[in-house]
Amino acid sequence: MTKDTGRNVLLPTNEDTCGPYFPIYFQDESLEDLTRVGPGIVADVAGKPIILRGNVIDRHGNLANGAILEFWQANAKGIYRTPSTACDPDIDPWFHGYGRLRSDTGEYSLRTILPGGSDGRAPNITITIFSDGISRIVTQMFFPDEATNKTDPLLSVLDADDQKRLIAKHDGRTADGAEVFRFDIVMAGEGETPFFDDFES
Repeated sequence: MTKDTGRNVLLPTNEDTCGPYFPIYFQDESLEDLTRVGPGIVADVAGKPIILRGNVIDRHGNLANGAILEFWQANAKGIYRTPSTACDPDIDPWFHGYGRLRSDTGEYSLRTILPGGSDGRAPNITITIFSDGISRIVTQMFFPDEATNKTDPLLSVLDADDQKRLIAKHDGRTADGAEVFRFDIVMAGEGETPFFDDFES
């Protein structure tokens, strides 16, 4: 307790003056499985369950030494959860569309549902990556065998090689029936994944 204020005040140590710091809740397992509603809640997320997995690869072709990935997607009917869609009859009250995970090894795996197409867009998931040496890079991944891939306004302006780098590959099916898609992200160098300044989706 200080004499001047009469309040408990702890002066910062040298180690406390720099950051940023990520609180414990920054790693939240509920954001790694968007099909899980929560303990004690009897409800199901609408849509076809999928697993999205892959590697984050650095400019040298090695697995990235630590990365944070954030995912943003529409629900199964193509509706994003935003303030403007709060009263939309097609909003899924149990699906928020936002995922986040940390990867120490460069490998990642997200359980979610297959998104629907939205406003002329093919079904896609926006992925933001944070890693050593970069502040933020953003891309979108698409699903194979979707007819609307041919008319998607983003994919249609890319050449064939870049289109291929943005389309995930089938990678089997889990024992509980979830379809698995593989999407590797090359942050720089040969075969670099196309990145974009930002997406409003």
